[in-house]
Amino acid sequence: MLAQVLEQMFPGEPYTSDGTTWESVVFENIAKPGDEAYEYELYKLTNVEAIKKMREERNALLDQSDKYVNIDYPHRLELDIQNWKDYRRALRDLPTTARPTLDEDGNLKDVEWPSIPTA
Repeated sequence: MLAQVLEQMFPGEPYTSDGTTWESVVFENIAKPGDEAYEYELYKLTNVEAIKKMREERNALLDQSDKYVNIDYPHRLELDIQNWKDYRRALRDLPTTARPTLDEDGNLKDVEWPSIPTA
């Protein structure tokens, strides 16, 4: 898995390693990034289906909320519009803030969905 992560992060970049641990990796031409970068890339490679499922659900929620940010939607207060904009921003940020996984039944977990604004 180490080689897959390194190829994903730095395609074609030469390095040396014992082949088993991130700690053993030494790049020839670039500075080694922090452990967090490696761990995040490893997470993405091992949770492809969970990430895909979260994006699908997130996209459905964005589609459902489109009408609330249209200029002609009859909001009562300016704050209502801003609340919908904030909600949609939080949905769009999920891929960078959430680390979804799947339970044993294939259900999405470990995602904290933003609260839907109330009317």
